[in-house]
Amino acid sequence: MRLGVLQVDGLDATDVILALVSKTRTHVIFLSGASFAGFNLVNSRRLCRTLHVPVIIVSRDKPDNYSVRCALKKHFPDWKTRWEMVRGLGPVHAFAPKASERPLYFESVGVSCAKAKRIIESYCITSRVPEPIRVAAITAKGLALAARELATCRHEIRNAKFQGLKVHDRK
Repeated sequence: MRLGVLQVDGLDATDVILALVSKTRTHVIFLSGASFAGFNLVNSRRLCRTLHVPVIIVSRDKPDNYSVRCALKKHFPDWKTRWEMVRGLGPVHAFAPKASERPLYFESVGVSCAKAKRIIESYCITSRVPEPIRVAAITAKGLALAARELATCRHEIRNAKFQGLKVHDRK
């Protein structure tokens, strides 16, 4: 597993992803949405061009690009740069990889809509969400929980030291 750190509302998501996967062998990049850490948008066209693999952006809910554009205009002086990354994704497609479940929404770069559907379907093992995205979400939740627990422990240790209690650090 590889982890990267993003700047909240920055523009480094593409560079971080490239650093994480540039020396790996992959046939497709799945993204759970086009923005991370707030409005740190991924330039999916650049990913596709650099890595020579298709990029498929999957969402459980239909993206509201009108609201995204309004928020970008309101909060970012460089909103046009960010909006071009969103526009570069192309049209949003709906697709139900499992007939009994609600559709997923996706955008694809470097691959046709029909082939993207086949790729998504081939990665949907246990649910309508492709396994790489499902597992990444579970991992991220676990890491977030571990980080909160670690922060709580550190806070409790500081309080104990402040109260003059002896704290044994394991090293």
